[in-house]
Amino acid sequence: MIVNIVIVAAVFGYSGWMIYRHVQKGKQGACAGCDKSKSCPAASMDSPFSCSSGTADSKL
Repeated sequence: MIVNIVIVAAVFGYSGWMIYRHVQKGKQGACAGCDKSKSCPAASMDSPFSCSSGTADSKL
């Protein structure tokens, strides 16, 4: 009985932590929240889809 409670608490705790991390990364923006921001070709300054200069339409 107590093992079931511990397992359920662990599952809900982990789910809560993942939701919290997702929200925090979403607040940082697309490139800041991405794990590949340093190696992503879209994050480079030459890319029309650069995250640092607004929308893609402004580069066209």
